[in-house]
Amino acid sequence: MIRCYGTNNLGHDGIDLYIRMRHQGVDADNFTYPFLLKACSGLKQGKGVHSLVVKDKRFSSEIHSLTSLTTLYCSFGDVGSARLLFDSMPERNVVTWTGIIKGYVKQKRYKEGIELFNQMKNYGVEINELTLVCILSACANLGALEIGQWVHEYTDRKRIFLNPKLGAALIDMYGKCGHIDKAYRVFKTLPCKGVYVWNALIGGLAMHGYGIEAIKRFREMQGNGIKPDRITFIAVLSACSHSGLVEKGKEIFHSMRKDSGIEPGIKHYGCFVDILCRAGLLNEAYEVIMNMPMEPNAVLWGTLLNACAAAANVELAEAAMERLMVLEPCNDGNYVLMSNIYAVKKRWNDVARIRKIMKDEQILRNPGHSLIEVDNVVHEFRVGDSRHPCSEQIYDMLEKVVITIKEPYF
Repeated sequence: MIRCYGTNNLGHDGIDLYIRMRHQGVDADNFTYPFLLKACSGLKQGKGVHSLVVKDKRFSSEIHSLTSLTTLYCSFGDVGSARLLFDSMPERNVVTWTGIIKGYVKQKRYKEGIELFNQMKNYGVEINELTLVCILSACANLGALEIGQWVHEYTDRKRIFLNPKLGAALIDMYGKCGHIDKAYRVFKTLPCKGVYVWNALIGGLAMHGYGIEAIKRFREMQGNGIKPDRITFIAVLSACSHSGLVEKGKEIFHSMRKDSGIEPGIKHYGCFVDILCRAGLLNEAYEVIMNMPMEPNAVLWGTLLNACAAAANVELAEAAMERLMVLEPCNDGNYVLMSNIYAVKKRWNDVARIRKIMKDEQILRNPGHSLIEVDNVVHEFRVGDSRHPCSEQIYDMLEKVVITIKEPYF
């Protein structure tokens, strides 16, 4: 009954039932706490159940209860507590490992997720399809092609069936790692091409600037009876944006509601505004933002501000910046852009004013960073970084490269 309440969004009733059960002298078993954790609607309740598990010596080291606890902490974004519990567990299985990796990936801590995956492999833990989907997502976001290719080879070696989610994850990884040709080859081999798979391919084509091809696949998808979803329209509108297909973008955006019954959301408006901004239609983009049915977010105003910087349009830039100072008061990039726009117009008093605001509000410029994958390890570098264990050798090599470039015969 506790499980039934938890899976039907009636967690409060499930917790009340547990309390009644204990009052009647009925002991918990190894199923009780995992089901009770699924009934928790917040981290505070989950911590309460955690204390019950610790007090009950029968389950304080029982793998199912502890795995459910790590999953709960991850689901509420507390990866730190999940990791402490994970590290203290005397026994872990594939569900435990996958849960903590998924937690890191969900929090966009992709590098740590990959490091845990490498540990998982070294411990000889059997990897399942969900593990692979999680790690492919991390690879896609980091550009970690070598690890992504290892996953693909692993699925071939172990003859793992590429279901739509796993297939889509592979396509997405190859697309984001710069290999749209390999993404397309995976797409062609998949026996079942659901909406996830089509979305991944269209998104990859969009990213690489193949807008016309992306629209062709979009039409082919519809011709095959696959109904586009909200993600599909984000992908195809992005394709129009990256390829400068303004009229096609307008047509597809306005067809969402009429042909597919999908009400455009904030991300669809974001793509539409980006299409207009890239085409230099700044006034039209501003009108779209001002007449949206929902409150525009920082992404939309930031898109307009970036376009204003390229066109040196001070009036619209100031309108965008006014909103951004409310929505993102500490975003250094917005202030730098606005300062640059003023500088292009030689409005030095305004440049000084923006710099004074940054100084008074203690808004610091965040240093840029880059990532590189070498031998299945992702390395991160920042400007003037000396944290890397090989930083001395790296700077020595950099100095040699600079000297070589300056030599007259180079």
